[in-house]
Amino acid sequence: MNIDKDLKEQLVNVHCYAVTPFRGPNQLEIDQDAFCSNLEYLIKNGVKVIAIGGGTGEIEALTNSEMKLLLKTALEIANERVLIVPSLPGNLSEAVDLLKYYESMNARIVMAVPPQLRWKIPENLDGTLEYYRQLSLISNIPLMPYNTQSWPCEFFEKLAEIKSIICVKDPCLNPHEFFKAIQTLKDRFIWIGNKRHDPGVVHLRYQMGMQAFTSGQSNFWPEPELEIHRLSLKKNWSKIIEIQQEIAPLENLRLMNDDAAMVKTAMDMLGLKGGKVRPPRLNLEQDDKKKLKEVIKKLKITAS
Repeated sequence: MNIDKDLKEQLVNVHCYAVTPFRGPNQLEIDQDAFCSNLEYLIKNGVKVIAIGGGTGEIEALTNSEMKLLLKTALEIANERVLIVPSLPGNLSEAVDLLKYYESMNARIVMAVPPQLRWKIPENLDGTLEYYRQLSLISNIPLMPYNTQSWPCEFFEKLAEIKSIICVKDPCLNPHEFFKAIQTLKDRFIWIGNKRHDPGVVHLRYQMGMQAFTSGQSNFWPEPELEIHRLSLKKNWSKIIEIQQEIAPLENLRLMNDDAAMVKTAMDMLGLKGGKVRPPRLNLEQDDKKKLKEVIKKLKITAS
């Protein structure tokens, strides 16, 4: 599959994984007004790629109807100003239903979570390969598999046989295999990785071939994330290290808590619309809220 130049240029950027705001005492409804407000904030502050319903968006707690609502709302707000990336769950029948809807809404690319077997990573990845192959037969929309399963390089090579897969989101759970895959497949995929602010290793991941990274923090503080990516294009590694050292306290809080809960709490503190997470995710305890508030104050983070 030939990737159009505009799509490729947009993908090589910071991917903000937008939170899903809920309302009601049990968080059983999506707060559309809050969602719209948050998207406008991201667009205003220079975010170019917004993934919806992803990990930070609590995909495992969302219904297909809610995923469709998120995409419809996001496309209306974005109005082609940014690239909206909807998500697919790792359930084939649900994914097929969503994929057909996404195609009807002219989605340009889709992030696809891999399937599990009895809630575990399949020992034999041939079934995972078949899962992605079947999705590719349903629609011509480009696919972005999400490697939550520490895939070996050999599996990336098999994915490369599926033409509609044009990029991979890899959280770098196994960076050595990610590096081997980049060396082996080169520009077959666009390589979307993950940053790690403590220790600050994002510059090393760019050096090994990562072209962009995903970010939950961008929901409330996109400026340093966008700056890191800009600096990577200039190969200004020392400045990237400096920025990551500054951000490290936020990274530590995220690692000690549910990432979506931390992001949503920070958004609320800054006047954005985060709200609570859906169970089984847990909201921040009071002690961690206090620590987060102190970090926000120390780093002089504002949401304007």
